[in-house]
Amino acid sequence: MNCKTLLAASLFAMTAGTAFAESGFLHDYSILKPMPNQGNDRGYIAPDGFKRMAAYKAVMVDQAEIHFDAHSEYRGLKPEDIQALASLMREAIQERLTAGGYRVVEQPAADAIYLRMALTDLYLKKKKRKLLQYTPVGAVAKAGTDVLKETLDKVDIIEMAFEAELADSRSGELLAAVVVKRGAPEGGKEQRMDREEFRATIREYADRLRCRLDNSRVPESQWINCLDPQARQLRQGPR
Repeated sequence: MNCKTLLAASLFAMTAGTAFAESGFLHDYSILKPMPNQGNDRGYIAPDGFKRMAAYKAVMVDQAEIHFDAHSEYRGLKPEDIQALASLMREAIQERLTAGGYRVVEQPAADAIYLRMALTDLYLKKKKRKLLQYTPVGAVAKAGTDVLKETLDKVDIIEMAFEAELADSRSGELLAAVVVKRGAPEGGKEQRMDREEFRATIREYADRLRCRLDNSRVPESQWINCLDPQARQLRQGPR
């Protein structure tokens, strides 16, 4: 596999997962193709996507959508719990992009790429109910780890998928799209994701996005494998 094929496959890629499904979040699933050595993960990159990404110095990061699996054992999260999951995704990606010298913007611009993302096929199981799980009237989600800890103290994440699109912020022209799955294969051993593992998974997505944007800004001879944490750390430095 040549360098360009490997790096195309690595865009947002993570551990191979379970069966591919369509949540309806992406605009067009028919363009997705299997990513080499990534199980059922699928992706798309425009023919000139690598070249065009080099021109972007800013990113519009949209708030993540949350989509439950139709067969999820539990689908009763409170609004603040959903906000905690969505906010962590957005904040993790913004933090890694900012650390890499990219501006995070809220308006379309000639040098801004638009990222929309979703946590889909979210399959939850509720933990044993505590004696008291009361949310005060008017309570809102706080920033940081407290809210996420409270959320995942109530439920376990069994399966989920990460879906994302990168597009030009002005024209809306699609440059890349991906669906990657996290969870046990169908019929496999169930693995419950705790708070730290969830955070680490989202940060991994963020690091790989930043790595891919970094690659587009240097000669191909200087590209690194964005699936390799050690290679990323050598170039990006510690978190």
